[in-house]
Order: sequence, then C-alpha cells, then structure tokens
Amino acid sequence: MENKILNNTDYKPEIFITTASTNLVHVNVTSPKSQHPQINAQFTVTRGIVHRVVVDQDFRLNQTELSTKGILISADEEVVVYGVNRELWSDDGYLALPTDVLGKEYYTVSYSPSYYYCEFAVIGVHNHTRVHIKLPNHPNITVNFRGHVYHKNQWINVTINRFSTLEINSVGDLTGTHIISSKPVGVISGNKKTIVGHGKSRDHLTEMLLPVQAWGKNFATVPIPDRHVGDNFRFVASKDNTHVSVSGVIDGKPFTDNFVIQHAGGYVQKHYSSKLYSHVNSDQPMAVYQFSVTQTSHADQADPSLITIPPIEQYAADYTFTTPQYSQGQYHNYFMFVVDSNQTAGLILDGKSLPQSQTYVHIPGTNLAAGYVNITAGTHSVSHLNPNTVIGGILFGKAGLESYGFPVGLLTQPVNSGCQAKAMTPGDEVDNDCDGEVDEEDCDGKDNDSDGKIDEDCSGAPLIVIGRK
Repeated sequence: MENKILNNTDYKPEIFITTASTNLVHVNVTSPKSQHPQINAQFTVTRGIVHRVVVDQDFRLNQTELSTKGILISADEEVVVYGVNRELWSDDGYLALPTDVLGKEYYTVSYSPSYYYCEFAVIGVHNHTRVHIKLPNHPNITVNFRGHVYHKNQWINVTINRFSTLEINSVGDLTGTHIISSKPVGVISGNKKTIVGHGKSRDHLTEMLLPVQAWGKNFATVPIPDRHVGDNFRFVASKDNTHVSVSGVIDGKPFTDNFVIQHAGGYVQKHYSSKLYSHVNSDQPMAVYQFSVTQTSHADQADPSLITIPPIEQYAADYTFTTPQYSQGQYHNYFMFVVDSNQTAGLILDGKSLPQSQTYVHIPGTNLAAGYVNITAGTHSVSHLNPNTVIGGILFGKAGLESYGFPVGLLTQPVNSGCQAKAMTPGDEVDNDCDGEVDEEDCDGKDNDSDGKIDEDCSGAPLIVIGRK
C-alpha cells in the first residue's frame, strides 16, 4: 500500500522469505500480470536462512486504484513470508497469509485521525471474483472510484480477477469497512502514515487481515516492551452487541474493563498502561489490534505500528520468523510471547531454553503467562519441549522514529464459522467438540483441556500453521 516518501528518497518495499524446513526449498517470486515493473526471482532457502526480495516502488498502490500488481510466491515446501513497506522514518510489516487460508468476509482496521488517509487493499486470488465493499458509518469518508464518489454506509461493487489489486483510501476512518466476496480474497489494511497518541512523529501502519471466520473470542495482550507511554487498542466486532471483558494485572495489581460494541464492524478504542498484561474475552467473535504509540522524546525511541493480536484459539506450537531492517541501520527487536503458565520452563528459542532470569507475568483468571525477550537481527525459531504446548508470539522492533510489529505466526482455522460435532480422527484439523479449539487433546487417556471429556479432539498429523513448516 501507499507510504509517505520523505526527502525525495523512495525506499523499495521488501519481501522476506524463510522456512522451518531443513531441506533446500525452491522458491519462485513473480508478477504474472505486471511486465513494467516486473518481478522474476528464483532462489532457495533452508532453516536459518532468509532471502530478501527487493520490490520496485511502482508495485506500491497509489491512493484509490484498481490495477494488476499482485505478486505470486510459490515454493515446493512450506515457507514463511513477511511483507515490509519501508520508507525513511516510516515503516511497518505484516505476516503474509497463504491463499488456501484466505476468506470471503473481512472488516478492515485503520487509525484516526488519519493525518494523511486511511487505506486498505483487496487482492484477487481467483478470476471473476465479485467484491462488495460497504463503507463504515464514520464522518469524512470520501472515496473516488471509477468516476463515482462514495461516502459512509454506501456500497462499492466491483469484479476482480487473479492478481488484481484494489486500493481504497479516505481521510475519514475506514475501520469497520465490510468486505464480502464471492471467492476468497486477501486484504491488507492500515494508514499511509499517521500519529498514534500525542506525539508529533508519524509512521506507516499495515497488517494483512484474518478473515472473519478465523476471528476468536479469547486473546492475551502483552505491552510493547521498554516503554512507559501506554498502548492503544481497537476491538472490532463481527456481530451486534458484542460484550467484551478485559482482565489483567498492572504491577501486580488487578485491572478490569468491560464494554459493549454496539454493531458489527463497530469498534471501541482503549488506551492501556505499558505494564498491562491482560486476558480479553468476548461473547462473539472479534478482532483485537494493538497500536504502538508515537514516541514523545528521544529517550523513548519507537513510533506507530499496527499489530494483530492472535486469538488464543489460533495459537500454534512452533514458528520460524525473521526481523526486518531499519531504514537507518538495525532495530531493537523483541519477541513477545504467551504460553501456559505451567509450561514456561519448556520454551525453546533458537534451540536453547530461556535464561533462568527470564521474567514471566501470570495473567489472572487464566492458565497463561506472558513476557518478552530481546532478540538479535536475523532469523529465529521458537518451540516447546512439549510439542502439544501452543504459544502466542509477536515480533516487534523499534528505533528512532520507526517501529514495526506483527504476529510471528498463527493457525487460521475457521473456528467461528459454525460448528457441528463430528467423529474424531487424530490430527484431523477439525474442532470435533465445538469448543473453539482444534486438536487440543494429546490422546493419552487424560482430560488435557479440563472440559470433563477425554481424548475427544486429539492431535496427530501437524496442523497447517502460518509461520512454521
């Protein structure tokens, strides 16, 4: 998507590709419908190796446009892909989702005031895909598309093909734009460049969105590390009258907050302490986004970033990830994690246990503990000694006037698309007991998830996980 160019220096977007496989994985990156500019790269990666693909600036979408700038990444084994949209002092990145986990319904997220403008992009995966876009009920929304001017609560209808790229932008807040398509599409959302909070500097915001079918009802939050200015959150509902409860701890003291999101696509924004570790629960599927706020002094080096908080229902057991590069050198990088509080000793980062001095914060009312570790630039892996222990993970980096953040990986199971209990086969990737979790039992004759049932939804063959082999 569009980013802000400063000092007539236009940095090129980047794609970072790695793998958890110890085999030599062959990767192709092409631009099937774009000849000028064009991408045609072939290379190999293996575990611990990351390949950076530099993308011509003309692949960036500009304001509201319909084009054919889709980029195809294919490999002969599972790979991990991150997109980084970097300009001078304006950077953010996202975890790219494979085409087989995309959906047909989305609600977008941005930040307001937008400073420049909010934006989102729809990416075509199949030919003859009908896309229906309902703009949200927010003021100052003006979208100029194909000779028509659209405002709040109006529908934009368009048919796109494979590798089509449609960007919509507006000064008004686009959070809650409802996208419905006849076939699966990809959606990227955020802001060209904006202030979050009360500072003066601005940064680009971007995330590749989970389809609504993969939204959850339970989340755990970890504060942005080594900051004292707090974090902003947006809670976006998929259904009317969504009740939300936030319970956590700040410096050992309990914290609670309860609110209702009135309408599907509506949101509530909150500002919470930089020391809050929390559990977020809702009675309807929703999405939670964390915003790193604008830096307020040279001593607080960080800037706005948009981060998808993975639903606990979508935690996976291991990930491989890599850090982006700072426009002026290197970021200070962090791995933020959530894990079962009884399983902290089994966390493995880059083949080693975390140090005995590692700090863990127990989240009240749950069996979860959270924390963060400083990590070096480069490729990393995280796993657990117990292969059935799941982990929530976010990668965050900060530097002077720049930050980035995104989940290191997650499952994308359709946990809220409606469930009917089914006969179980170990590792069938099905929520057999309709509890919002997939293959959560160990098939060991024990009630591993404390629901009064034994071996009702067992693990077996590995799940398809974004961020791992």
